[in-house]
Order: sequence, then C-alpha cells, then structure tokens
Amino acid sequence: MRMNAKTSSVVVAIAVALCCLFVSENVQAAQVWPHPTSISQMVGVAYLDPKTFTITTNSNSQILQQAITRYLTGGLIFPFKAGSLPANKTPVLKTVTITVQSSNEDLQLGVNEAYTLDLSLSGSVGNITAPTIWGAIRALETFSQVVDFNITAGTYAVTTLPVQIQDNPRFEWRGLLIDTARHYLPVSTILRTIDALSYSKFNTLHWHAVDAESFPICSKQYPLLCGKGAYGNGLANYTQQQISQVVSYGKARGIRVVPEFDTPGHAYSWGFGYPQLVVNCPKYESNINNIPLDPTQTFTYDVISALFTEMSTLFTDNCFHIGGDEVVTGCWSNNAAITQWMSQHGMSSTTQLLQYYEDNLKTIMTNINKTTVAWEDLFDGGIKMPAHTIYEVWDESSAMGAITSAGFRAINAYGYYLDQQTPLPGATYYEWVDTWKAMYGHDPVTGVSSHNTNLVIGGEAVMFAEQVDETNFDSRVWPRACAVAERLWSPSTITDLNDATSRLVEHRCRLARRGIGAGPIAPDFCALPSWF
Repeated sequence: MRMNAKTSSVVVAIAVALCCLFVSENVQAAQVWPHPTSISQMVGVAYLDPKTFTITTNSNSQILQQAITRYLTGGLIFPFKAGSLPANKTPVLKTVTITVQSSNEDLQLGVNEAYTLDLSLSGSVGNITAPTIWGAIRALETFSQVVDFNITAGTYAVTTLPVQIQDNPRFEWRGLLIDTARHYLPVSTILRTIDALSYSKFNTLHWHAVDAESFPICSKQYPLLCGKGAYGNGLANYTQQQISQVVSYGKARGIRVVPEFDTPGHAYSWGFGYPQLVVNCPKYESNINNIPLDPTQTFTYDVISALFTEMSTLFTDNCFHIGGDEVVTGCWSNNAAITQWMSQHGMSSTTQLLQYYEDNLKTIMTNINKTTVAWEDLFDGGIKMPAHTIYEVWDESSAMGAITSAGFRAINAYGYYLDQQTPLPGATYYEWVDTWKAMYGHDPVTGVSSHNTNLVIGGEAVMFAEQVDETNFDSRVWPRACAVAERLWSPSTITDLNDATSRLVEHRCRLARRGIGAGPIAPDFCALPSWF
C-alpha cells in the first residue's frame, strides 16, 4: 500500500463522500462550493417532493424565470428519479420564494451578485432575497447544493435545517480562459463549459479566440481570416451566429463572455488569409509564435478596426482583451522595410514602434467604446496605456503590486495556469490533479499594498490548449478550476485545505452528475444518474 502525506485528507474525503451519498437525519454540514460568506446550519430535516416542489419569484425577468425552470426540471436540484414521497416523511419543504429588488438584465463587470438564503426548521416555505437577478441565480445554485438525495430511500431532503446563508463574492471578476486557437473546441464544449462555470459561481468566460496556430473567428468584412486561417481548410470556425449563441447562453447563466484577439504578437495565423498583415523576418520564422503584425502598414489598422467593430456588436460585454503579450520585437528589427520606416519616422527602438501600435489601437478601442484588457507585458515593457486599462498578470506575482501601485486595475492569472505541472514555484505534486491545492492557496492580493487591494478586481483560471481539445478538456479543467472559483468568491479567511478537500470531493461528483466530465481528486464513490 502506498502511503504519503495526503492520506489524512483522502480519508476525510471518503468519509464525507459516503456521508453525502447516504443521507440520514443526522449528517454532516451541506457541502457548498464555493464556501459562502456566512453560513449557519444545524441538523433538522425537511423533505422535498420533486413532483410538487415549486420556486416562485416576484421578478418578471425571463432570464430568472428560465433559470428557475432549468434548476427545477434540468436535473440540477433533482438529478435522480424519485418515487412519491411517503406520507410519514414530514415536514415537507413545498416552495422557495425569490424576492429581487431589480429585474434589470444588463450583465456587466461589477453587477451585484449578493443574496441571502433562509430555510427555517418548521416552515414549508424557504426564502431567497437578492438585489438583482444575478444574485438570485447564484442563490439557486447554492440551494441546489443543500438538497441531498437518499439513494436507499429514494427521497430528497434538506438535512441541515435551519439554514441561513448570507453570501456575496469577494471579487467581481472570476474567470476561466479557454483557448480555441491551439485546438478547436466545438460550440457544444464551450456551452458545457459555461454550464460548469455557473455551477462554481464563476462569472466570466475569457475567450482566447485566435493565436499563431489558427484564426477560427469569422469576419464578414475580412472573410479570409477564418476562411484560410481556421483549421481544416477553414472548416473549424465559429460563425457570427455561433458567437452570438455563446454570448446569449452565457448571459442566461450569469457568465460574461470577454473576447481576446491577441495582438500584435502571436499573429502568424492572420497571414494565412492576408499575408501583408504579418512580418517577414527570416531570423525568427522557425517559430510561428515569433511572428507579429506589421505595425507600419495602414492596412493592418484597417483590418483591426473593421474586425473589432464587428466583434464589438457580437460580444456585448464592455471589456475587450487586446492581448499584448510576448511580442517578439526582434522580428521587426529583422525586416529591412520596417527598420527603414522606423528611421523615416524618427524611431530608434522597437519599443517606440510598439507604443505607436498601441496608440493606434487606443483610437480603435475608443471608437468601439470598450474597456481595454491587456496582458501585463505591456506594463512591464513601459508602454503607456489608457488609465482605464485592466491588466492581467500571468508571469510574475510581483506585477500585481507594481500595476496597482501605478493606479491600474488588475486581475490575477499567476499561479492559476491549469496547463502547468508546477503552477507556482516549488508547488510540485506526485499527482498532477493535486495542483489544485497550490491554486487554492494563492491569493490574488499577494504582494499588493493594503492601500491598493481595491484595485485587484479578481482573477482567472487559465487553460491554454496546446495539449487540450474536446476529448480531454473537461477532466483537465474540472474540478481543479473550482479551487480558483472559491479563492475568488469566498472570504480570504477560508483556507482550510482538509475542509476544502471534503467539499471539493462532493462538488466534483455534483459536476459529474450534471454532465461535466470532472475527474476525481481522491478515492470516493460517486453515483451517477445514468446508473439508475
């Protein structure tokens, strides 16, 4: 038998998993993920009859009404088939009422996602209150997590009454980056990912849409971008109708969809359809990731302006990610036409040329009325950006402190890379799935002055797709990304790894029951609806 340091946490995980599977009238606390801001629960029991249980609301929001239907009839509260509730099973929770202050359906960065959930010991009615429909949707997810199923008896119950939860997210930006350039992801995979995001109270899908390898996003103004830039001779693409479908699907679940068109670096695929967009630099051409856009050509800005204008109407979020990372400026220096242009325009360094490019991009972003999001590289390189720019930190944790000290908002991806075996220095594990523990322990405000923590607006789990496609996407992302979800939602004081392990074992099983291919983090028994 192999024994190691994680044995104790595995034992805890198994015990909790079995406890949650076989519901009795004296069980452990509900395994809510992410951990609420405040939760009070005891050991009282109330049963639910899936055939008669209802959820009502004072709101006329179609998004909220659809969410209620989804939770009631989509297997989210009641994943297993159940027979009629025996007459001796009392008391019975008959309904939950949702009261919201505003039915406004605008979904943007900073919307209020707070809620309260109150389930009394003796009452037949539970109560959810929230300032917005988005908070109500988060509350629906929490309610679904406090309902247990007794497989032996075939009954549903809340077994921790009375339950009182007051909850709101610690950070307003809680995201996952997906990469559809290194490997194409079918729309069905993206939609399933949005479902999974909502189950863990993420609120942002960062769509890293294009990169050096392929350009799958279709433009009506410049059709050869995807016509020749997408995999499969242009077949592995996303039409504008599909883009709108993804955005709409996300909004219905409280998930913002923020696009990223990484420029001026990582631009090789732009040249498949329009070769004049990219730079010919023989010294660097052995690696396609070295090839940037040509910032000296008017045509480059014509294409970007048209493309971004098109995309701004499809991606309705106010934020728009322009990339800016890993620009190999040496490629520009290796092109005689570019160096001649620089000399004619009084430029002595490629840093000046990059600034010229970003100044032109600033005009385009102003015209489409979007807030710029960019990788930390531009800040690190001394490029001057608009004051409203949001920087995403990936390379050095210290950049969070430097960026916020300069007055910029920041989101943290450092330490949250799901594609890395060692997400943080020294954080190496015998089993790669255990990297979630390193992510769970890394706080986005690390290295940030207490005077500037208000400028840290959140973070993202990151899954770049060099070795990921639809066949393994779910198990590579889930449930490890859930560690980031809790770090971004829950209070900073929620750090107990043993408690997190027990709850994550149950939440992983919850994801699997909902059709997400989430892999286990420890030995357990996870009964699936398809078995019965």
